[in-house]
Amino acid sequence: MDYKKELERVKLNNCLDSMPAKPWELTVDLGVNGDLVISKFMEVLELLVSHSGDDWLSDDEWREVMPSWLKESIPELTKEQTDKLLAETPQAQWDSLPWEFLSWLDAIRDRGWLWWGYKVQGSEAVIVVHIGMLPERIDAFKELLRSSGMKIKSENYSELS
Repeated sequence: MDYKKELERVKLNNCLDSMPAKPWELTVDLGVNGDLVISKFMEVLELLVSHSGDDWLSDDEWREVMPSWLKESIPELTKEQTDKLLAETPQAQWDSLPWEFLSWLDAIRDRGWLWWGYKVQGSEAVIVVHIGMLPERIDAFKELLRSSGMKIKSENYSELS
């Protein structure tokens, strides 16, 4: 995966003037503070992309560099907390459990998608990632969108049609 070009796209948004070969498009509601929401999202995205591949940080380093709002939104749970949550939740509902910080980081590390760009349209934005390999770990990406304050309105990935 070409993380150098991806980082360029993070730093200089292409406003979707071009599209990748395998785009996963998400339309999101930015709410009333759209600029702040995009800023928060891009802050974490740049950290993730800057440290992708061989530059991946240790868990302790990630704890240190990630903003507090993200760590509050995707908390780190102890083994006991995780075990209790799993014991109290029927197995059929495990896919609806909230993300745990270290599990989320693992999914983001081997994400299978590359950032492409976004375009703001009023209080909404269209966000596009390129699916480079499977599994694509798009659920971890969606969690970053939600944690940043975005609400996913729709999504489209033509390969699933």
